[in-house]
Amino acid sequence: MIPVRLKFLIVIFLCAFFKLPAQDAEVAFVLVKKDSPVFVHERWITFPGKVPAVKAREVKGEFLINASMYTILDLMKDESKIKIWQKHVSDFKVYLQPDTTSWLEYSYHDIPWPVSDQDHFLKYTLTEQIPGKQLFITFESVVNNKLAPVQKGVTRMELSGSWTLEQLNPDHVKVTYRILSMPSHIPRMFTDPVIRNNLMSTIKALTKLAEGK
Repeated sequence: MIPVRLKFLIVIFLCAFFKLPAQDAEVAFVLVKKDSPVFVHERWITFPGKVPAVKAREVKGEFLINASMYTILDLMKDESKIKIWQKHVSDFKVYLQPDTTSWLEYSYHDIPWPVSDQDHFLKYTLTEQIPGKQLFITFESVVNNKLAPVQKGVTRMELSGSWTLEQLNPDHVKVTYRILSMPSHIPRMFTDPVIRNNLMSTIKALTKLAEGK
């Protein structure tokens, strides 16, 4: 059993990272799709900084990859490989920075009907929490009209989230992917299958690529 003090510290950390009210940090994830060893969970919480408050979907994917965590990190920034493991991406650009712990990314998503085409522009920040054992990568939407002007007819997504890469042993990495996105105007009966199926196929493709299959 986790001590009460430790539970409190965990909640405080989550609130600080995602800038969520304490009650949202305690909202449990619900398993919505699985194909072992891949598990996809969701919850609905308040999107940070929105007035009036808006409830948004946070998705969490958990899975194992037989590779090095640095191999996975390299794939996340490799423009030549991105379309292999993200099939719905039709345009992708990485803007490396002088500070190697951060980079910028533009991505255009060709989404199946009834969801409209979407794009995003994100800033990634890398922290090696445990040298050689754990990498923590956060990302969030930023505005850059020079590198990524908003296109007419394309929905600019507002996103935030993280990748946690834990090297469990020389052969296996535990990956935890979390993404919080503003909801669309399209009913969930249409968007839920698209979002969940896209995430599952992306995870499987990333795993196959990282494992050299």
